[in-house]
Amino acid sequence: MKTLSDVVTLAAIAATLLIVSAAPAICQQGHGDMPSHGAQPQGATPPHQHDMMEMSAMHQEPHHVLAMAYRDNLVSFARALQHQAGQAKTVDPEFARAAVAEMKRSFNQMEQHHQDHMKTMDDTMKAGMADTMKQMDAHNAAIKEHLAELDHDVHTSAPDATSVSQHVAEILKHCNGMSKMHAGTMDHKMAGPKDPMKN
Repeated sequence: MKTLSDVVTLAAIAATLLIVSAAPAICQQGHGDMPSHGAQPQGATPPHQHDMMEMSAMHQEPHHVLAMAYRDNLVSFARALQHQAGQAKTVDPEFARAAVAEMKRSFNQMEQHHQDHMKTMDDTMKAGMADTMKQMDAHNAAIKEHLAELDHDVHTSAPDATSVSQHVAEILKHCNGMSKMHAGTMDHKMAGPKDPMKN
């Protein structure tokens, strides 16, 4: 027959086992709602993803879309003129003048929409894109210079094909530079921050 002492001892052991077995669940429940060290708060957007969303929205802004369309139009007429210039020593004046006139119109529209697009950006975004805008301005200045030289060439009685080709090649080079900047900016934003643990 068990004594009172034996009953108390068994009760104490049972209580201890119950506490020990429940401890992991209690600890897990207590820490389940706490964010791990360095983790983003629930529902927060990672910084690089936020930047990518802003960049994507900027590239869909109407003035930017129109500026890129006019740039593509400029490239199309430049290639058409380049093709004709490669056929003979001189270029048909009427054709050349019409092509250059459309190139100039497209460039002017591209610049106008680019300026209007800049007005939609806040100061923070402008500051973050200062280097990009500086490169873009350099491309625009070079295109404008070669367009002026090209316009002079085609208003002669027999436009020199070599000179026309040289100016058109420079214009296409700078238009291509703009396209690479656009693609490079998006690729950088989509890639996100580089992991320092990776080579």
